[in-house]
Amino acid sequence: MSNAINIRQLHVVIDAPAEAVFDFVSDVRNLPAWAIHFCKGIRLVPDGAIVTAPSGEMYFGTTGDRDLGVVDWWAGPTIEKAERWPTRIVPIGNRSLYTVTMIFGAQVPPAVEQHLTEELANLKRLVEAAHAEVRESAIVAA
Repeated sequence: MSNAINIRQLHVVIDAPAEAVFDFVSDVRNLPAWAIHFCKGIRLVPDGAIVTAPSGEMYFGTTGDRDLGVVDWWAGPTIEKAERWPTRIVPIGNRSLYTVTMIFGAQVPPAVEQHLTEELANLKRLVEAAHAEVRESAIVAA
């Protein structure tokens, strides 16, 4: 039995405040829009969702603290067996650094870093577009 642990961290800088990033990432309904490799389909359930992933159906949920910028992803075969993938949102002026820490056992799934890099680029694009719409609406309203 191997006790190996593999840890990978990826990050993206997003041109939006930390609160906007938190609100988007913590809402599991947004998952199919940006996590295109992981989330092939989604069905909402209490405290999360059942995601159709390439490996089959699994539970996915989030917990977090908006003020601290902490969003934990929880994924696994059931809510009781879900494992934590910690993420963090750090404000950088009007921008945000979003970091995802992936924790694996002895084997890292193939292309997981490439896939998550692409998904974080999607996340960046979607959050920035949504934030730009909010800014434009505020300007028009003023």
